[in-house]
Amino acid sequence: MKRVFQPSINAATQELVEEGLKSMMEHPKNNELIDNYREMKRQMEEALAHQAVDTLVREVTECEAYRKWLAKELKKDERRTKKRMPDDDLHRVKLYIGQLKTSLPAVIPTVTHFTESKDQWGRIGLWRVQSNGYLSGLDVVDGDHVPNPEARIEEWLKREDFKDLGIVWIFITPSGEGVKIIFKAREEWGNLQDNAYQMAETLGILDYCDSQTKNADHAHFIPKMSDVKYIDWKELFTYENPAYEARFGEAYRRGESEPTQPRWQELERQRSEARKQTAGATAPQPIAAVAPKTETPVEFSAEDEAFIKVLNEYYGPTLPPHTKHDRMQTETSHWLCYYNDNDPQRAIQMAYRLDWVKEWNPNPGEVEDLCKSAAKKKMLSRYPKALKELMDKAGINLEHPLANGKDVNPLALLPFDRWCDTIESLFDVFPCLREVCEPHPRRLWPFLLFASAAMMGTCMDLTYYYFYADESERTRLNYIIWGVGDPTSGKRSLMRLMNLLLAPIIAEGELADESTNTWKSETDAKGANKEKDQRPEIYNRMFGYRSSNSEFIRSMINCKEEVDGEMMGRHMVTVSSEKDLEIGKAGSWINRSNMVLESFHGEYDSQHYSNKQSVSGRFKVFWNMIETFTPPTLKVLVNERNFNSGLDTRTGTIPMGEDDFTMMSLRRKEDSNIVAYNETLRQWAYKLDQRRGELPLWPLVEHVHKWCDDRRAIAEFNDRDKADWLLIKRVPYYGINVSAPYIDMRHWEEREKTGTYTIDDTDRALCDLVLDIQYRTQIFWYYELHRLYYDNQLKDAAQQRRRTNKFIECFRSLPEEFTTEQFAQVFGYANARSASKTIDRFLKDKAIERTKRGEYRKRVQSIS
Repeated sequence: MKRVFQPSINAATQELVEEGLKSMMEHPKNNELIDNYREMKRQMEEALAHQAVDTLVREVTECEAYRKWLAKELKKDERRTKKRMPDDDLHRVKLYIGQLKTSLPAVIPTVTHFTESKDQWGRIGLWRVQSNGYLSGLDVVDGDHVPNPEARIEEWLKREDFKDLGIVWIFITPSGEGVKIIFKAREEWGNLQDNAYQMAETLGILDYCDSQTKNADHAHFIPKMSDVKYIDWKELFTYENPAYEARFGEAYRRGESEPTQPRWQELERQRSEARKQTAGATAPQPIAAVAPKTETPVEFSAEDEAFIKVLNEYYGPTLPPHTKHDRMQTETSHWLCYYNDNDPQRAIQMAYRLDWVKEWNPNPGEVEDLCKSAAKKKMLSRYPKALKELMDKAGINLEHPLANGKDVNPLALLPFDRWCDTIESLFDVFPCLREVCEPHPRRLWPFLLFASAAMMGTCMDLTYYYFYADESERTRLNYIIWGVGDPTSGKRSLMRLMNLLLAPIIAEGELADESTNTWKSETDAKGANKEKDQRPEIYNRMFGYRSSNSEFIRSMINCKEEVDGEMMGRHMVTVSSEKDLEIGKAGSWINRSNMVLESFHGEYDSQHYSNKQSVSGRFKVFWNMIETFTPPTLKVLVNERNFNSGLDTRTGTIPMGEDDFTMMSLRRKEDSNIVAYNETLRQWAYKLDQRRGELPLWPLVEHVHKWCDDRRAIAEFNDRDKADWLLIKRVPYYGINVSAPYIDMRHWEEREKTGTYTIDDTDRALCDLVLDIQYRTQIFWYYELHRLYYDNQLKDAAQQRRRTNKFIECFRSLPEEFTTEQFAQVFGYANARSASKTIDRFLKDKAIERTKRGEYRKRVQSIS
């Protein structure tokens, strides 16, 4: 008797075996194989959802790796009694994607060894056959399509009884959608399948537990090392329970692998019946537990019935068998959750009313799991384009309820009350937030949050952090904050904040102005022929609209300071509550418009004029702007003709709320807190002005990265909404830059003591608020402009699309393998000799290849 694996191994052998498994899980080829499998699986699901399967199939069949695999499989197929390879390309591509996973190395934790046996051709070897396997005492839970697998695993690892569960290995499967748990089986729980169900229930994933692991010889493909979430190397390789083998081993070798416990036998029976029963009922009960609760029937309205009818017309009575799960997972479940406002029960029962779902007869709990998973995702208020068309066809009015009124303020679509409530809840958490907001109307608070942060960030402009877009480049606190409101909407509040939060910069500017004015007067007094004094090297950083570009750029070039071994340019700043009066004029605004765009990322600009007064040089543009104006001015700044400059996404464009005219409370100065509030803001401004160096904000960068990726995924689901994508990309910058000054003040004492501080959930809550305000206001002001931009691109592309000519169509009409006579017939040549020149050209271009004399095979599906 020979053993495949002997568990009772010495330390040296164990070390070698561990090293071998580690090497396989860390091997670049193994990781590349898993990544390719996940990506191609994702592409196939996406193609099925968007009816773009033909394009994907064409791309895959033209790649070299697929051709080599297909040639090898076709050669194998010639020797098979029962042919495996399908005739159509779609099913072949699906097989190709599946073999990416099956070509991975595999392990069998449940068996210590197999005895020698003969295979079907009479060859003797240690074949993987259950009837010749001996149990190790380890068992496997195979969780398929587990929602949020990493989050679940984190919860398991935090359990107080985790060590008592006997788990030795947890990893995410190569598909990226499943979890496998290898653990020590317990005799009192029963055989392997009894143990698997019991452990799955303990961990809360019984609904997703696959019964394929009931066979002891079931192999499990190894993961990437990065997907291994827990492993006990010693127990994995040395654990063996002879008592478990003695009790259950013989039964397995006889082929008896069904559950032995009545509870799990009943579960298997119910699951088996669920597969067989017809789906005629409105909502079959999910068989996810032995005694499921009866769901309350949902009554559908006439509108719901109309929508179900339209969906049945759209899908038809059935779908190809291999597409059903994918279609439910990537499209139907999301549509139903959109329609039912993320109510999973309504979505589930509506799913069972679809004809193709009735014909599908899914696995128990499969539809339920997919709908519940879809309902957990955050959905936007905009419906996917295809779904909207179906709802329009069903006669369902999608207009916002506010849109029916004639005298409706569009700002009511924004959640001002929620934003203001959140800001108020943070008054006693973040320094200065109460002092900034409380003296002013609530509707101004979101704008004041952004404006105050921009001013504080300008004071602490010699700080920096590292952002995921470029980890090697210092990211600065850059701002372009626009407050948009009607006349008398409270734009004057900006002046209060400017005088307090920019007090250090204003004081420096006054010294610079005084010095410059003295120099000018002394220079004029000396006359034209006298030697002029050198201009003092003191610079103003605060500029209004009546400023020359020469003075502005002179300060930009010369205002620098070394921080952590690198010269950093200081920020210029412009604060204006009357931009409406300046925007229509020529001069400074037009000449500096390019620098407005460059200021967002601190990009380079330069100036080289011949006159002696102007300063020449190359400089990075650091210029923060906080301005207020009316909606008509916003249309001048950003409109259909100029919005593609990218100015809109570089700005925080915050509405100043609906002006509800009510009289302010009448208070004497001595009865008000305003004096104390103002002094607090002024003191903090001077403290922030002394701040230097790196801000420890990387945990916040990770937070906004996840937020951005989640929003990107939603936009991708919404028919690859490019307009949404574009608006999402720059929101994370404001999420950090607006939060940073308040977070830094909150941790001021901690940083003074330790030199750094730790970002916590309260900081992330402020960041989430800023992300929500910035994203929703970007959608509010600019989404339609971006949507029109991309729609017009599609129209232009449709008009310019090249027509397919007869020559290309003839090549497409050729069969995969053809003779010279067939070629001549398809292309319309009089005889085979006439076709020879064209065939030679195709051979030279490697579009076809010769298989035999007078016989050829296509190497590509189309030519251009």
